[in-house]
Amino acid sequence: MRVKFFLKMACVAVATILVVTTSVKAQQQQKAKLAVMYIVNGEEVSEAKIQELANANRIKEMRKGISDEEKAALVKKYGSRVDESLVAVISVYTDQEMAMKKEVPKEEAEAAYKASVAQQEKRDAESTLIHTGDMAADFTVEMLDGRKIKLSDLKGKVVLVNFWATWCGPCLMEFNEIPDKIVKGFENKDFVLIAISCGEKREVVADKMKKLKGKGIDFPVGIDPSKKIYGLYATEMIPRNFVIDRNGKIALVTIGYDSKKLDEVANKIEELLK
Repeated sequence: MRVKFFLKMACVAVATILVVTTSVKAQQQQKAKLAVMYIVNGEEVSEAKIQELANANRIKEMRKGISDEEKAALVKKYGSRVDESLVAVISVYTDQEMAMKKEVPKEEAEAAYKASVAQQEKRDAESTLIHTGDMAADFTVEMLDGRKIKLSDLKGKVVLVNFWATWCGPCLMEFNEIPDKIVKGFENKDFVLIAISCGEKREVVADKMKKLKGKGIDFPVGIDPSKKIYGLYATEMIPRNFVIDRNGKIALVTIGYDSKKLDEVANKIEELLK
């Protein structure tokens, strides 16, 4: 039982290290945009310290996104800049756990990691209600500026439907890249971006977009406070992107944030616009 427990922990560590490395590189490319606050055991640490922990395989888990209680505690300690940052909460292995972790053979750890990836892929598939090749479910979304957009009225255009939330760290990291990779990249073309906030009140979304505007993140967003629209496409997990072709068919689905995934989205849009 002890070996199985730490095998699972080792698996999480491997995945987390990959996430940390990607996040650090993305942050280095986006210095002018959202900053990242790394929190370890309730204390803020530097990016260099996180890299040091990752190199030593000391990272057990890294969460991008925090609860209201965690946020309140951090705001009390670090002030308003918590609202202006992407907060990543990191837990690390103790010395005793590190010693026990070494007992797990490398081959077993790699096999466990592959199994966890397969399990996540299965979960992704099961939580996705509309897949590549399906017709997109029609909906009408109200935008923050009061406009109402009906998806079926956009037939003949390429559409990107993005589901996000203000509390979702990976969503905001993706938002950092959307202006350059999506908005500017397909400006004045037969393309429409519909970014839809899931399960949030208008004022919450409006306040967040107002703050993001000063960081160069400025594009129209819609609201789906009851998750009625989101419920047509998925049951859980954001961010999600659905690229829809000119005939209303799903051409690509991505789940979670990854700079390469957004590149894939951009490439698919470009392909469909030809």
